[in-house]
Order: sequence, then structure tokens, then C-alpha cells
Amino acid sequence: MADLSIVIPAYNVEKYLAVCLDSLLAAEGIEGTEIIIVDDGSTDDTLKIVGEYSDNYKNIRLISKENGGPSAARNLGLKEASGKYVFFCDSDDEVVPELFSRVIGMTAETDVDVIMWDSDLIYETRSYLVNNNRGFFAHDGLAKNERIYTGKEFVGTLLENSGDFVAAVWLGAYRRDYLVDNGFLFEEGLIHEDELWVPKVMLNAQTVFYYPVKLYHYRVHKGSIMNPGSRDRKKHVDSLMKIYPSLYGYYDETVENEHLRRLIEGNLTKKYLHMIYKFNIVKYGYGKQIDKKLLWRTSLRPIEKMMVMLLYVYAH
Repeated sequence: MADLSIVIPAYNVEKYLAVCLDSLLAAEGIEGTEIIIVDDGSTDDTLKIVGEYSDNYKNIRLISKENGGPSAARNLGLKEASGKYVFFCDSDDEVVPELFSRVIGMTAETDVDVIMWDSDLIYETRSYLVNNNRGFFAHDGLAKNERIYTGKEFVGTLLENSGDFVAAVWLGAYRRDYLVDNGFLFEEGLIHEDELWVPKVMLNAQTVFYYPVKLYHYRVHKGSIMNPGSRDRKKHVDSLMKIYPSLYGYYDETVENEHLRRLIEGNLTKKYLHMIYKFNIVKYGYGKQIDKKLLWRTSLRPIEKMMVMLLYVYAH
């Protein structure tokens, strides 16, 4: 049994997978981890690349499945993982090896529910990378020192001090028994699935260790979730219109502290409104389904109140 299992869903990532794996394999102590690559029905040379790595590294294991999306791939990887902790790494991203080495060591020494860290956002522009350090990937709002929080303290402190909480699955390593015992699986068939999964995992966590370093590099490129190549955003809209409304009910049921619930709902409303206007949801027939009274009640800033007022004209 390894202390850490790294689960990597992979679908047609021949351009990026080697960079991702090389960054992981350069970390000290990586030979004691379990790296599970779940190929999600790739049609390019992804499988060939995985085969070359698994031939040379005994800790790399391939699981192949029919295409079903990253949620299904992560769920299968979690089921197959033997590590005490699980880190869900995206196949087109990378880690900073010397910083990730510390995480590998921590998984052997701690029993916290979640280990969290920071990330840089890197835009790929043709043949070069541009580092765009947007603060919310760096957990701005938390003191930059190592500390253990409860999950609610972690989220509440972020929202109180910065007004943002980013639900990105690759910002942490999660104790496998904690996930399994609470049934924290990814809902299959969704895009942006971690926006539904991460809040539930974090709000229920009793212990969250914050490691305040930017050890993860999240790559934005054409075709990625944050930069989809197609102008048709229907799949994105369909998923987010399922995720966001359902989270209001979840928060109402599980967050007893009224002030914290207000902050969390306000953050959700800010994201929801951003999505509504960014993706022009009326184009996809969702105008009448938006609960405008709920958005008005949970808006925290004047600009968001104004956006809700416009919806009464725009989205009907």
C-alpha cells in the first residue's frame, strides 16, 4: 500500500502527458507512490505514451475504459487506488517537483482529511507559456503559513478575506478513507464536476492542512475546460445549470452558521451570474429556469444586484 495514489484521467493528451509525468517523476520519493493513468478512450497516441512510461516505471499503472468523461475516470481511479491519500492530477498540467516532494512526505506522516496547496495559472499561447498569477488559485485570503483548519474555517476565512473560493480538485490531496466513507464520488456526465464535488468535500472535512506554496501549474490551452475551442457551450451550460442551483439546497441543509452560509451563497451567486452572462444562457433556453428571487436574496454586492435586475428583462 502506497501513502499516495496519483490518479490521472487521460483523453487525447499526447501533446501534454509526457510533460505532466516528467514533472511528477522528478519529485523525490515518487517511486513510493502509485500513479494510475485512466485512459478514457483516447484515439491519439496517448496509450502509446503511457505504455512507454509504464515499461520504465514500475509505479505507473494503466487502466483503459470507454470514453465517459473525467468524472467516471476519476471514480474508477479512486476505486482502484490503494494509497492513503489520493491526488487527482489533470493530464495536461504539471507540478513543481521539489515542492511536490514535500506532499509525498506529508502523506506518510499525517492523517488530516485534506492537504491543500496553491497553483499558478499558465496560459499557453502558440509556442510559449504566459504565467498569469490570478490570486484565487493561490488561496489569497489565507495567511501564508502552514496551518490546520477545519474545512468550514478554511472556506470561511477565504471568503471573508478575499471573497473567493475556487473549487478545483487538483488543489489538494484527499485521504482516501475520508472520501470513500462519505461517498464523495464525482457525478458522472458533468463538465466542471469539481465545482460540485470540492465544496462538499471541504465543508465536511474536520482537518485541512494548508501548504502555502504554488506547487501546481494549471495549463489553459485551446480545448481545455477554461478555454473550450467550440463556440457551442451547451454542455458547459447544461452542467453548470445543474450544479449551481443544487448547491444552494446543499448549503442550506449542511451549513448551520448563518454568516458562513451567507458568504458561501454569495460566492456561489457571483459565479452563477458570471456564468449566466458569459455563456449567454438565454440562447440555450434556460431563462425561465433561473430563480431570480434567490439570486437577489443571495447577492452581496451592488453590481450583482444590478445583474439580477437585468435578468428580469433579459432572461424570461
